[in-house]
Amino acid sequence: MKDLKVKISGTSGQGIISAGDILSYATARKGYYVTTFRAFPSEIRGDGKCYYTLRISENRRLTATGETDILVCLDETTIYEGLNKISSNGVLIYDSELVTELKESREDIVIYGLPLTTLAKELNSERSRNMVALGVVVGLLKNLNLEEQILSDIELRYKLKSQEIIDVNKKALNIGFEYACKKLVRKDIYDKVNMQISGAKLIMSGNEAIGLAALAAGCRFFSGYPITPATEIMEWLAKELPKFGGKMVQCEDEIAAINYALGASFAGVKSMTATSGPGLSLMQEAIGLASMSELPVVIADVQRCGPSTGMPTKTEQSDLCAAIYGTHGDCPKIVLAPMNVEDCFYQTINAFNFAEQYQVPVIILSDASLGPRRECVDLIDLDNLKIVNRHKPQLKEGDIYNRFEDTPSGISPITSVGDKYGEHVITGLEHTEANAPTPAADVHRKMTEKRFRKLETATGQFSKAKTYGSEDASIGIISWGSTSGAVFEAIDMAQKQGIKVQALYPRTLYPLPTDWIKNFIKNKDVVIVVEANYNAQFKSTIVERCTHINRGMEVLEFLKYDGTPFNPEEIYDEIQKVAKLQKDKELLSTNKHTHF
Repeated sequence: MKDLKVKISGTSGQGIISAGDILSYATARKGYYVTTFRAFPSEIRGDGKCYYTLRISENRRLTATGETDILVCLDETTIYEGLNKISSNGVLIYDSELVTELKESREDIVIYGLPLTTLAKELNSERSRNMVALGVVVGLLKNLNLEEQILSDIELRYKLKSQEIIDVNKKALNIGFEYACKKLVRKDIYDKVNMQISGAKLIMSGNEAIGLAALAAGCRFFSGYPITPATEIMEWLAKELPKFGGKMVQCEDEIAAINYALGASFAGVKSMTATSGPGLSLMQEAIGLASMSELPVVIADVQRCGPSTGMPTKTEQSDLCAAIYGTHGDCPKIVLAPMNVEDCFYQTINAFNFAEQYQVPVIILSDASLGPRRECVDLIDLDNLKIVNRHKPQLKEGDIYNRFEDTPSGISPITSVGDKYGEHVITGLEHTEANAPTPAADVHRKMTEKRFRKLETATGQFSKAKTYGSEDASIGIISWGSTSGAVFEAIDMAQKQGIKVQALYPRTLYPLPTDWIKNFIKNKDVVIVVEANYNAQFKSTIVERCTHINRGMEVLEFLKYDGTPFNPEEIYDEIQKVAKLQKDKELLSTNKHTHF
């Protein structure tokens, strides 16, 4: 009982996300490790389903998907959706006044039908059923001693509301807690939960981590247009930037947002915007302008599901090709992919450092699984972060300033508006070192090589690819971004069954130092590329370039594109299948050489 998952489900407007947020913050503040997964529909109200999964553990975990230990359902549909996904000896809690008789059941779990509506009506507030249900969960997990912390967090969450709302939610929580502790005939095993509290930590979402890192890196201008699931970055910075002398501008669309950011960068301010797939499409021409004019800018793309409007609140890793190749012409840029919430912070620091040092647009690829996900993060030493600022020339009167000087590194010293003796203009046209527009073939060739030389210089500073698992494994997994938690946990499951597996996770996807992959695959018999998209974009654009290093290796793809994130169990199942196929091939090879 050192690790368990609690899932609260229902429809829009039933307070599912509020209850989950309160529980997650309180649990983390109490000292436990927490990871969450939230899923909700595009509609604010209606029949759309909301789910909030909270994983509580003694040790850090990076995924909250998979089987649930305690499932709370505030509507009927989610009972039958989640019934077969409850772990053996798990618990189902539902409103017995809403569902008088279950159509399906399971003998290996405990089922509590509780009068949640009646308990809420004691407060003349049927809407407080979510807090009553939360109180029941806290009562079931009494050994974790969460009740006082949750009451405190209710005050924090609703501090801008009336005192009446705060009091009703507190009373509802207490009613549910008292019912679980004094009236419920316990049949479950969760009274034995007894986790150790760990040290101080932060709890934040991937989007909040990006916002915090931007602030720490020196970003003082953000322009954006609201778009799910990236809006939280803009909302967070709207509150925090003014405290540090920065500005947030909400624009009329994403085209304006990226161009505002470029204007601020031209003026010498570290600048950023954030969007999702549809917005990234609109930004492509301006990203090309940033490359041609060599202006630093950071773009966070919190990917969502499908082309066009798609499924705004569901997840996918399908913007990779757009991020790498989306712009017209040969357009140098850097694309980063954080693996978890903590990595969102550090890769955003890297993004600003790379943008400022190499004067290129840098795209951070998060997604709807990682961006809204909350995790416990070790305390960050903000005073010892490495922060890079753009290289400025030392100019004096009479000096000739060539903004696009062709240097060995490709990096040209850059001045900002108002810098003495560094006056210059920029356009999106091809230009000489002095920024005189020209169609000359030799100049275009020379300046294209100069712009890409910066990326050659940059590759030595990229964060090394993360490896996990057994170095002598014959089965490899290559993936990127938010799949890491599910993959690493699946590898742990496989190791317990005697199956050796090793994973490789590059955090820089473009330009990708292919040595990482080439070295990784040298001793592998089979590599599984795990991605949340239909076209296997990472496999087809990057991994397949490296397979000539090991001609006998088999490259498989394990893809998911239904809008939900990977869970450890399904990746473990795939590992088992691959391991069995390997074993069968070995037996077949042995039999071929057996003489009778």
